[in-house]
Amino acid sequence: MSQWRGPFLIAVAALLWATDALFRVRLVNTLHPTFIVFFEHLVCVTALLPWILLRKRREIFQLNFTQWCAVTLIGIGGSAIATVFFTASFKYVNPSVSILLQKLQPVWVTLLAILLLKERPQKGFFFWGLLALAAAVVLSFPDLNFNFMKEGVDLKSKGVSYALIAAGLWGVATVAGKILLNSIPPSVVSFWRFIFGWITLGILLLLSETSIPWEVIQQPDTLRTLAYMGLVPGLAAMVCYYSGLQRTKATTTTFIELIFPVAAVALNTYFLSIPLEPVQIVGGILLLVAVTNISYRNGASQ
Repeated sequence: MSQWRGPFLIAVAALLWATDALFRVRLVNTLHPTFIVFFEHLVCVTALLPWILLRKRREIFQLNFTQWCAVTLIGIGGSAIATVFFTASFKYVNPSVSILLQKLQPVWVTLLAILLLKERPQKGFFFWGLLALAAAVVLSFPDLNFNFMKEGVDLKSKGVSYALIAAGLWGVATVAGKILLNSIPPSVVSFWRFIFGWITLGILLLLSETSIPWEVIQQPDTLRTLAYMGLVPGLAAMVCYYSGLQRTKATTTTFIELIFPVAAVALNTYFLSIPLEPVQIVGGILLLVAVTNISYRNGASQ
């Protein structure tokens, strides 16, 4: 049974992530994205802090300089800024489109490795990478209307841009997380991820000088929604994912993670009545096939 524990935990994390949009889309039209993500992190920190202090208080500070840089990068870029952009994209595009575009992460990570680290790409990367990008274009603009390139950025293109920025930041954070998990427990990585993310979001709120809409936040339904998002697709899913990642081969993880976008699209279609257009479904399938191939090749070479 031990060999199934890692894949099972990743599958659980993927299913929990899939429920996120059902709740996030309810808040994005009444609360600023930074507020939403800030209170998510507050819930996570509040829930995780007592356990960390009781069980891991010695380990949380036993990080070297490189590890501190990595958890800071994950917290600021992956946990705070990326999630704000991802949340903001829901205001402008179908949440299923935003979720599927997150699967471009392997493409961005490989391109960064080629450009910055001078790594040689895996055989077939450029074919699958171009297919993934073409599929993302069809998914984002099913009518293939690119007038915004002449007339200026419109709402749809803004939402797509936000989703792509989030995908890039999460891709870098995922790589940093995999490196950290070789020597640091998942709970410690999750703790610092949420701590640095929460601090970053607090600073962003102060700098924006935006008043906090307490009358909205104090509503029971809003509080329950924020609590769920923070505890379930936030904290529980992240701990499950990091725990599973330690016990699962990269090639296996690649396929299990497909549960997330597929389940999310199905839930969004059924519960939110926001289906994808037929051409977007085709684009989404091609995107998943392409990025899975890229991830599989990268994982098999490690």
